[in-house]
Amino acid sequence: MQTTTHMDTRMNQRGINKELINLALEYGEPKGDKTVLGRKECHDAMQQLRRELKALERAMSKGGITVVSNGEVLITTYRTDSFSSPTAKK
Repeated sequence: MQTTTHMDTRMNQRGINKELINLALEYGEPKGDKTVLGRKECHDAMQQLRRELKALERAMSKGGITVVSNGEVLITTYRTDSFSSPTAKK
């Protein structure tokens, strides 16, 4: 997204970097022509990220997860490290 010179100046003055801007745009609450990332939205986003981190840890403990699909149809899933390449080539 393009920023104005005014925005760049204000970001520098207020110690707000592009990473924080991206977080506000991703997790903030749209209100008219602005997006607000308040304490509640930060808290909610942190809880969601913690849940996702736990899920990623579970996936990693299984050696990764593979999902086979065809278009919008999910066909099967398996642990990535359980896949045997020589067997698949037969």
